[in-house]
Amino acid sequence: MSLSYLIFIIRVVLALSACLVALPAQALTLTEAIRLARQSDPVLLSAEAALAASQERTVQASANLLPQVSVTANTMANRRDYEIVNTLTPVAKDRYNSNSVQLSVTQPLVSNAATMARVQADAALTQSAYQYKAVEQDMLVRLAQAWFDVMLARDIADFASAQAAAAKLQWEQTMRATELKIEAGPALEGARSKYDQAVSDSASAEADESINAAMLEQIIGTLKVFEPPFLPDDYVMAEFHLGTLEQWLSQAETESPAILAALSALEAAQDEVKKQRAGHDPTLDIVATYGNNYQAVGTFPGQSGYDIKQRAIGLQLNIPLFAGGGQDAKIREALAMSEKAAQDLETARRSVRLAAKQAWFGWLAGNAHQKAALQSMRFAMTSLASATDGKSKGIKTELDILQARQQLYGARRDLQKSRYELITSYFKLKSAAGALKDADLVAFDAWFARGENKTDWSRLPDGVADTP
Repeated sequence: MSLSYLIFIIRVVLALSACLVALPAQALTLTEAIRLARQSDPVLLSAEAALAASQERTVQASANLLPQVSVTANTMANRRDYEIVNTLTPVAKDRYNSNSVQLSVTQPLVSNAATMARVQADAALTQSAYQYKAVEQDMLVRLAQAWFDVMLARDIADFASAQAAAAKLQWEQTMRATELKIEAGPALEGARSKYDQAVSDSASAEADESINAAMLEQIIGTLKVFEPPFLPDDYVMAEFHLGTLEQWLSQAETESPAILAALSALEAAQDEVKKQRAGHDPTLDIVATYGNNYQAVGTFPGQSGYDIKQRAIGLQLNIPLFAGGGQDAKIREALAMSEKAAQDLETARRSVRLAAKQAWFGWLAGNAHQKAALQSMRFAMTSLASATDGKSKGIKTELDILQARQQLYGARRDLQKSRYELITSYFKLKSAAGALKDADLVAFDAWFARGENKTDWSRLPDGVADTP
């Protein structure tokens, strides 16, 4: 290979590498985030493992009702010396092999404890399945909350940056006014103080954004870079047909996986009481054995060896009479655990009702916050237009324009916050009723695809000015 050709290949590789580096990283979507969460969220994976373990316990419980088959076998090399006391008979020595094999089969016919253990395992499996669904619902809520928290932190950071820029402009205006003897020294120091505070707030907001991104990583794993998307300005959450609070509470009572899991846990605890009480009951098994014993020589010198085949089949009855009080203690323990399960069920019901109410009233509050923020933005836009027009006529000052612009920035931040509050509250309400699905989150990818790359803090969202 010539040197010039090698240099050409190296240049091509470097050019391709530069192109790959220049390509922008693909933005993370909620669809991808859900996939990552299902693969790496330790809380969800723990529930998945618990469900798998419960499935295996069901198999174990069923096995106790099926035939139990075992085989034992051995082969031995024997050395035996015989000496008859008080006789002149010499010592006899035998060297021989002995072999044995035995096949045993036991089939339970009557075993109330094993039967109840199988029923209990089914209830425990149902409990684990509902627990997994509850964790899955919680994972979607945690993911949505973390996702929109990052978006809110980004919006707050943008707001703080805009405030810092406005404060800097105000400081510069005050410096010019001071130089012209229009403002005194304290005004300049006050403007500088506000600017420094705005810079500090901006730094804190950027730190909060990083912290919220780290919280998202707790669910979906480590992210190299995450640029939170934007909701488009024309996004306004319509009032969902929520029905009434009582309807949601009723649905949660019947469909909440947390309640259904607690109900299955109570059933399993009651089955445990029956299983322990069945420990006093007799058991009846069919027992069958087949054995083959071979020995090369007999028991005494000169005896011939033997090959014995033995077959047996019959019934085996076991009647527990006394176990030192241990079985009665197990029954009392099971009764106590059943009472605990009943109280856990009531706790689950109250917790779900509380979660549903918090989400319901959170949605109402978010809706009110959104309306208030929209009105604040309309007022701020009017104030900004008035200040701008007044300045041109000599009535208003640059400070009035800055204050109106800062008011607009705050109103837009509050609008973004109310949007996220509405969305997450609605997700929490659906989760409390066991109705939250992946599609509810994935639907926002279409909105994010329409979002702008940068929020314009100086204007209203589309259609806000026409909102009554």
